[in-house]
Amino acid sequence: MSNEGLNDARKPDALWYEETIPVRGYRLSLPQIKNAYRELQQLTKSEGDHIVDSLKKPDGDADEVFAERKAFLKKDAFRVTVSIVGFDGQTVYGETEAIFDLDSLPLPIRTIFFTNTSAFRRNASGNEPRNRFSIWLNFEKPPLFDPNTLVSDRTPNSSNAQINADDIGYFRAVRNIIDSKIKMHRQWYALLHGKGVYDAGVWFVALPYALYWATIYMDYLFPDGSKYASFRIPFYIYAVGISLVIYRILIGYFKWAFPVNLLEENKDSATKHRVLLGAIVMALVISGAKSLLGKIPLF
Repeated sequence: MSNEGLNDARKPDALWYEETIPVRGYRLSLPQIKNAYRELQQLTKSEGDHIVDSLKKPDGDADEVFAERKAFLKKDAFRVTVSIVGFDGQTVYGETEAIFDLDSLPLPIRTIFFTNTSAFRRNASGNEPRNRFSIWLNFEKPPLFDPNTLVSDRTPNSSNAQINADDIGYFRAVRNIIDSKIKMHRQWYALLHGKGVYDAGVWFVALPYALYWATIYMDYLFPDGSKYASFRIPFYIYAVGISLVIYRILIGYFKWAFPVNLLEENKDSATKHRVLLGAIVMALVISGAKSLLGKIPLF
C-alpha cells in the first residue's frame, strides 16, 4: 500500500488556525513535561485513529495487507517524537514518555523539543499533518556579564509552542495542554526579563537613586565654600555615571542568576548568587530609606 492515504489526509481546508505561544518565565520539571507529553501523545493517537480509519482500501490490496498497513500507520505515523539536548551537545531521542526517565539524560539539559510532525513525515512522503504542534523549551542563561548594547530588549530565549490546525477542537486541546501542563509555575521575576524593563529601571530606580546619593556625598565631600568646591560638578557627573555602570552590571548578574526558564533537574548552582543579590538589593533599599527619612523633617 502506498502513502497516498496519508497525503490525501492533509489536503488544506479554507479555515485554518495557527498560533505561536511564547513560553517564558516558568519553572518546569521533567515529570511535568512528561505529563504534557503523555496528553499530547494521547491526542495524537486519537487523531491518527480517526485519519487511518477513514482511509479507503486501494484497489487490488488484500484485506489482510490493508489491515496490516493501517495498524502500522497507527503505530508509527502518529507519535510524538522528543529530542533532549545537553549543554555539552549530547542528544537523546525518543518516541515514548519513557525517555524522561532515562538515567542517561544529558543533565544539565539545554533544550527539549517535541512534535507530532516527524513521525508523520516519514510515512507521508515528507508532508506535514494538517493538525500539528511543536514545543521548544530552552533553559539557557544569558552571559554573566552581557556586552550586548541592546540591553532594553527582552532577555533572549527561544522557548515557544507552535500550533497549526484546521480543527478548532484540536487547536483548543493542544492550547489547553500547554496552558495547564507547561505554563503552570510562573516565576515571580518573569516580567523583569521583558522588553523595556531595563530602561524603566534606569529612569525610575537607578537614576533617581544615583542622583540622590551623588548629591549627598557631593555636599559631604566637597561642601560649598571649601577649597575643594571646584570638584563638586566633576564628582557629581562621575558618581552618577559609575552608578549607572554598576546598575548595568547588576542587571546582567540578575538575569544570569534568575534565568528566563528554570528546569528543576538541572540543579542550578546559582542559589547562593540569588541570596547575594537579594542581600545587595535589601541593603540598597534600607540605606536609601534610612537616609531619606533622616532628611525629611518631622512635624
